[in-house]
Amino acid sequence: MLEAEPMKPSRVTATRLVPSLAWLLAFALFALLYISLRDVFPHGVGWFFKVIPIALLLQLVVAKGAGRTRNFLIAALVLSGTGDILLSLDGLFIPGLGAFLLAQLTYTALFLTQFRWRVGRLPWAAVILAYALACTLFIIPQTGDLQLVTLVYMIAISLMAISAGFRDDSQFLWVALGALIFMVSDTLIAIDKFVSPFAGSGVAIMATYYIAQLLICVGVIRHGRDPGG
Repeated sequence: MLEAEPMKPSRVTATRLVPSLAWLLAFALFALLYISLRDVFPHGVGWFFKVIPIALLLQLVVAKGAGRTRNFLIAALVLSGTGDILLSLDGLFIPGLGAFLLAQLTYTALFLTQFRWRVGRLPWAAVILAYALACTLFIIPQTGDLQLVTLVYMIAISLMAISAGFRDDSQFLWVALGALIFMVSDTLIAIDKFVSPFAGSGVAIMATYYIAQLLICVGVIRHGRDPGG
């Protein structure tokens, strides 16, 4: 009687979880387009180009994600895109911040479904807490009436970054770095808005934002695991 050959990891399956070169080029080109021309677009039009990279990530998640993990990513990206649009319009900073707060909580909920306690990752949590504390002490006193709102948002994004570092994934660092870069992007927004506007803030904020979202979404998809089914 012939014995069945042991199953080997499928290259097709692994490839399915990786964005194509064409997709990556499209993402990079549209991100660079907005970053380079954001001050040129007519008022009320820039938001459309701003959300194209997020729409591309949404398309990637729909095509290559699965089950509950895909649903969490879709929700986080829709909320992020909503926040992008609101922040691009006059007088809607607080609603935009609220949309991103919900996006951070959604990412956190996703990461907790993949949580695994590992003592070796405690240094990661320490790094995030130290960064969050430094940012809080530096930025919060400058935010006026928005101190409580800003503090709540800082706590939320810190929890998101910490939970990203405890995902049950041997390649967890990609998603964790994306979460940390997301924190950096939001810190730059707060510094530019509340502390002191600085040259090149728009480029720095959007570049880190797009990179963060890319690392998180692609990292989670490549994880290829859906605890919720």
